Amino acid sequence: MRSNRTVPTSNRRVTISAEEIRQFLASDAGRVVRRATAAGLIIGVPMLLRLPVLRRHPLLRWLELLGGVALIAKLAEALRDWEPTSPIRLDVE
Repeated sequence: MRSNRTVPTSNRRVTISAEEIRQFLASDAGRVVRRATAAGLIIGVPMLLRLPVLRRHPLLRWLELLGGVALIAKLAEALRDWEPTSPIRLDVE
């Protein structure tokens, strides 16, 4: 026998603005996320790109030739060291 009951579903969309992301990254919790993400990129990307399976891919060879690992490391360092320049207002409702 089949049941005629339906399972409720949620079709709500989650929207996050760039300003909300900036506010989070400037908070204490965001600082922890920034540092962990940067550390993961600085350590992980060079290790991943040394795997023989990934080295065979033409796109990753091209990235290696252009110094992509150094560029990703620089971006990770910039993310880690970023500090907001303007004070952040939090509206609590």
